[in-house]
Amino acid sequence: MIIAAGDSECPLRDRFRLRLKIGPSVRLLLSVTFLLLLAFAARGELSVTAAPGYSFGNENSWIRIQNIGSADANIDVSYFDEGGRIAGQDSCPSDSCPPMYPGSGWTFFQRDNPSLPAGFSGSAVVSTDEPIVALMAKDVFRDGVFAIAGDTIATGPGSHRMYLPATAKRDRSWNGRFVIQNLSDTVMACLTITYLSNATDDEVSWDPYRPPSNGTPRNSLPGCPNGGMPMAPRGSIFRSIDSMTVGDGFSGSVRIDLHRNASNQGPERQFISANADTWNSDQHSFSSYRGFDEAELGNEIVLPLIDREVGPGNSYSTRFQIVNKTPSRPARVTLRFDGYDMSSGTAVPITKTNTMTIKASRMCFQDRDDLANCLAPGDRLPFNFIGTVRLTSNEPIAAVVLRGTYSGDTFTDYRGIRPGDGANRVLLPVLNKNYGAANGRTGWNSWFRVMVADGGEANVTVRYYGLDLPGGSASYTLRVNREFTAFQFLESMLPEGFAGTAIIESDEPIVALANLYTDVDFGDPDMTYNGISLD
Repeated sequence: MIIAAGDSECPLRDRFRLRLKIGPSVRLLLSVTFLLLLAFAARGELSVTAAPGYSFGNENSWIRIQNIGSADANIDVSYFDEGGRIAGQDSCPSDSCPPMYPGSGWTFFQRDNPSLPAGFSGSAVVSTDEPIVALMAKDVFRDGVFAIAGDTIATGPGSHRMYLPATAKRDRSWNGRFVIQNLSDTVMACLTITYLSNATDDEVSWDPYRPPSNGTPRNSLPGCPNGGMPMAPRGSIFRSIDSMTVGDGFSGSVRIDLHRNASNQGPERQFISANADTWNSDQHSFSSYRGFDEAELGNEIVLPLIDREVGPGNSYSTRFQIVNKTPSRPARVTLRFDGYDMSSGTAVPITKTNTMTIKASRMCFQDRDDLANCLAPGDRLPFNFIGTVRLTSNEPIAAVVLRGTYSGDTFTDYRGIRPGDGANRVLLPVLNKNYGAANGRTGWNSWFRVMVADGGEANVTVRYYGLDLPGGSASYTLRVNREFTAFQFLESMLPEGFAGTAIIESDEPIVALANLYTDVDFGDPDMTYNGISLD
């Protein structure tokens, strides 16, 4: 998922702009479809063709957009292929989309857009004359089994440097893939992808080559005499296990740097964004997160949802990946776990701390009893632990939390959050209660976790919005000590089949996550996304 807003090069300067990365679509048929599209293009029937590449499964993306402005929103969605060429469009209002009045939303399914060729892989630009928020997700059917992943998207200018804290290449059965997008309409980007290894805690590979410490490179590529590889305006670059420059067994992070291009436009004129997916080759586990702008790294990060062997069969645990902004400046990171040991059926408060040095990247496993848990030697989290983590560092860092189960394919992730990004009003744009129930199955449901940003107490109001609620909304208020979780199927005020949103209001800054899941499809039918600040 890629973001950008306020592009000064855009002629629609008075409009909000949101850019999103669209994942590979209908990948299972990619090679065949690509040949057909070439044949069609030769007859003049298509001007944009799908690019050949990585095969992952039958995959499609969709974008949920919600109008948070004060007037009806006019929405235009323009799709671009990996070379930056226009591939198709959507709009609201239109014959297929009603007017988007304040508070309403609409979902654009790329699968149903007739202008996009099967096998399309590219990006999208969403333009609107009202403030919006969005959630983008990807549905995958691999060997007939379902998986879903996604995250929320916020407007922003893009970045001169991006970080992807968690990726992998054939690390046992775990793998990553990621995409980078050029947010400019006119400026070519020149970028270097640097891989940071958990095993060595250092930089280990560079794509296309390692930039020289000084001077210009001897092996420069066309358009990028000062280093990096070229990426066309509006273009995107995709990396999978077949194109990553690291060896098998890699687990770690990625940093993307920019260089002055052939038109003498430096990194300050280039704007990119990125997102990453994690998947498993032996299971149908699949998750996705939005990359971190350099300005989003911080000296304090909170992780609102941390588990060790909880839930059905005590099978759910988390692990989190930390990346340091600058490896030449090692970070001293203090971890503080706060939560409860639920083993006895009574919540027993637990607090554990440790300090460690991270040069490049580090993964911390909550279900391990050795040094891989990032606690002091001999220390560990108790079985059936639920809680939170606060990371404090003398250098800027970012973190991503991965959550899965050893008894199935369910796998999700979320972005660590700076306490300073906590808000008094947080939007959760998609929530369900037994939505789409059929054949004895309950359908789509959701839950959310709220954490008081400073770890203290707050008065929190949960306000649901939906067309099937009396007066359009329903709410309640509770006193929260650090964090709480709400399951929508247990909320008596919500009707069966509820599909709506929630705004969480608090007298102290909070952060929030939401999880969507279904029992209609099997595989990895779970997706976790970060809440969106409305402050």
